[in-house]
This record gives sequence, structure tokens and C-alpha cells, in this order.
Amino acid sequence: MQIYKCTNFTGFYPVGVAAVVVAGCASAAEHLLNLALQAVGLPGDAQIDEDSAIDPTVPGIVMLRNGDHGGSTWL
Repeated sequence: MQIYKCTNFTGFYPVGVAAVVVAGCASAAEHLLNLALQAVGLPGDAQIDEDSAIDPTVPGIVMLRNGDHGGSTWL
């Protein structure tokens, strides 16, 4: 299993969004997230690729949203 981050989907309000998904591959993570988004009435337009995987063996922090208008940052 891999850990994927996604900050590029349509939310309820025009502010930053962020999700973390655990799945076997990026396409499965994207599918699961889009199903979850659709289940709450959102479009389900998330896009996840292999570059968004987080390596759980490397210590660090993924700052998904810090209140700035920018995207996620790996620290």
C-alpha cells in the first residue's frame, strides 16, 4: 500500500482542499477519492499520479494546507 496526497479537486467552497488516500496504486487512490467526493455531492474530479505518493519510510512532514494560497509542500 502507498500513501497519496491530493490537493487538486473541487471542494464545497473556493478555498484550498486536501486529502490523503491509502491505496495500492495512484489510479486506485484516485478512484477511491473520487467515489468519496461524489458520495458527499462533489464532482469527483481529483487527479492523482504516482508523483503524489508519500514514502512512509522517509521521515518528514507533508504540509497539505497552511493557510497560504499555495499547494502542498514536502518538508
